[in-house]
Formats: sequence, C-alpha cells, structure tokens
Amino acid sequence: MTSIENMTSLIVKKIKIDIINGQLKIGEKLLPLRELALKYQVSRSVVNSAVSSLSAQGYLQVTPRHFVVVNDYLSTGTIDILNDVLYSNNQSMKLRLLKDTLVFRKFVETESLKMILASDNPDLSELEKCINKQKEWLNNPIKDIEILVELDATFHRVLICANGNAVFRLIQRNFEDVASRMIRFFYRNYDAAIQNFNWYQQIYEAILIKDEKKAIETLWSVLDQGAVYVLRLIE
Repeated sequence: MTSIENMTSLIVKKIKIDIINGQLKIGEKLLPLRELALKYQVSRSVVNSAVSSLSAQGYLQVTPRHFVVVNDYLSTGTIDILNDVLYSNNQSMKLRLLKDTLVFRKFVETESLKMILASDNPDLSELEKCINKQKEWLNNPIKDIEILVELDATFHRVLICANGNAVFRLIQRNFEDVASRMIRFFYRNYDAAIQNFNWYQQIYEAILIKDEKKAIETLWSVLDQGAVYVLRLIE
C-alpha cells in the first residue's frame, strides 16, 4: 500500500471507532473537511478518501451542502459492519449484534435443512465428504484449532449450499467470516469437537432417512450450545 492509502486506512479506522463507541453520535455533523485534515494532521485528499470510503460502507452521509453526517449505520451499512462491531470495545453493541447474528444463522440453517429434506434428489456429495473428514478426525483427534474451525465451518457452508437456493448461498458467503470467528471462539474448548462432530453425523444420517424432526432438533442442539458458549465469552 502507498503512504496515502495507509493514512486513509488509519483515518477510516479512527472514525469508525469513534462512531461505533458513540463518541460520534448518529445524526451528528463531522468537522468540516479542512478541520478534519488539521485534526488528524493529514492532507485534504486523505480526508476526502476516508469520508468517501466511510460513506460507501454506510457510516457517513455527505449532504448536498457538503456537511458530513453520521448515519444510522445499522440501517445503512454493509455486512462488514458486523466484523467492525465484533472487534470494537462497545460491549453492548457487540452483544446485541452477536445475538441477532445467532438468531439469523439458526433461521437460515433450519430453512436450508427443511429445503434439503423437501427435495426429491438433493446433492449431498459435499456434505458426505465433510462428514467423512470429521470421522477421520474422530478416529485420530488432532488438537489444532484451525483444523477444527475448517471442519466445522465447512459443515455449515455445505449444508446451506446443498439446499440449491442461490440467494441462501450468497447470504452464507457474506456471513462466512463472522461465522468462522464465532466457531473459533467456541473451539477454545477442544473437547466440544467430539460432541459436535457426532451431532453432525446424526444430522447427516437423519437427512438420508428424511427424519426432519431428528435433523432439526440435532441442528438446534449444535447451534444453541454454540450460542450459549459464545455469548458467555462476550458477556
């Protein structure tokens, strides 16, 4: 990155932090661009680039009179705001968005499971590969958190992709980073992998015999256990 790009990235990060932590309130006007440049000791071009970037991400709005106003970023922002908040120091906002994310994740995966079970001939080849890799791990457990995160995240990804709905796949891709971070939190407890991978095998077997009740109940056991553990860490 060039020096200007580095400075722009730094100013973007500083303003984001001020917005998420509440130092800059929703609806509040920022200082004029010239004064912002003086405050951060950077050029006007750097400030302009930072404001443009934050506007594109939904944090700021440039009004017709060239005022820069803080947006209600949870309504106007992109999915990347989830990551910004989860790495912030705003605990109440972090907890709120994490709870909402967990509820949404449960809904998407439950609906995906129902769609798979309703299909006459779903493509379960990737799900089968994932289950087989988890079985290999169970036969020879390796306490490597990156391996566990990948095995776990792959199950959720292929479960959603197997439903055949392109929009669900797009949603999954946008949430993948956030989901992987939550999974990484969970697998600080290595022993949980044994129970989870056995549950995933039960879900797969329930899909094969089209036992919707068993498949959904087991999926909820996985997701609810993970939600309780992750929320406890954040709280």
